[in-house]
Amino acid sequence: MRYKILGRGGPRVSVLGLGLWQAGSRMWSWRRGVEESVRRALGYAITYGINFFDTAEIYGAGYSEKVLGRVLGDLWDADLVIASKLAGYRWTMGSLRRGVEGINRRLGRTVDLIQHHWPPPAYVGVCRVIRGLERIVKDGLAHYYGLSNYPPKLVEKALECSRSVEPVSNQIQYSLAYRAPEASLIPIMREAGLSVIAWSPLAKGALAGVTRARAMAQRMDPTFRRASRDQVLLGALRRVAERRRATMAQVALAWLMHRGAIPIPGFRRVDRVKEYVGAVDLVLTASDLDELERASARYVNRGVYTPLQGMRLLPGVIQMLMIKMMGGI
Repeated sequence: MRYKILGRGGPRVSVLGLGLWQAGSRMWSWRRGVEESVRRALGYAITYGINFFDTAEIYGAGYSEKVLGRVLGDLWDADLVIASKLAGYRWTMGSLRRGVEGINRRLGRTVDLIQHHWPPPAYVGVCRVIRGLERIVKDGLAHYYGLSNYPPKLVEKALECSRSVEPVSNQIQYSLAYRAPEASLIPIMREAGLSVIAWSPLAKGALAGVTRARAMAQRMDPTFRRASRDQVLLGALRRVAERRRATMAQVALAWLMHRGAIPIPGFRRVDRVKEYVGAVDLVLTASDLDELERASARYVNRGVYTPLQGMRLLPGVIQMLMIKMMGGI
């Protein structure tokens, strides 16, 4: 396994992480047998050097964090880096503190990287969030903080607001099927020393060859719908995979790692994690990269970064009530 430092002075993480959204999520319809599956998958992942695991307070209304905490309680390793996310409707100091205290309670340990899941409502200044996150780190409730789904202008504003503690990362949607961040967001992050953590690196399975939506998370995702029908992109992935004796998923993940991002794919079974691990040592040639670049070029200029940006138009209390009524996502 290879490792890198998050940001300019953050924790040492594996170049490939794992996302725990699916664990207990209603949008993935996965509760039955989830804990045992996660236990086997994480046991294998840790054996092969993966030490970075990401979750959020709204995943299954905290259920994902509870499962991760119980599993890692048995697989304890001081080198593990656990990331979670505070909902974007949290922006006051009191709400941010209560949120991270709940996360730590469910995990059974102090979270290493706390991220603000999406920007606050439009009527809230980003500086209020940054001050709160800085205080959380200073008070020892988290070791580092980062952003999530912050578009270019708000990343710049967050960096202007930081005083005593700098963010180390911005977790964004990024894949061969969603390359909008390359236009302006990633260059800003690179210049500021923020690491790119890529969620949905396989476009919810479309880049692994899944063509039929099986869960609400897939049915509701326009990127999944586009990618699952894009025979140009899928054909390129298949050809490169055949040449490298790899799978489509491994090629898609290796492309992201080649570009310096840390992908955090989701999983249900240990077999999927075994497949992901094979991407770490997969070397893509210049010819491979050129073919993938050309097949996915139309996804670079699809406009500004959009995931979760619509949430900013809703008052925080409405956001909170919606997610609570859904029982988390």
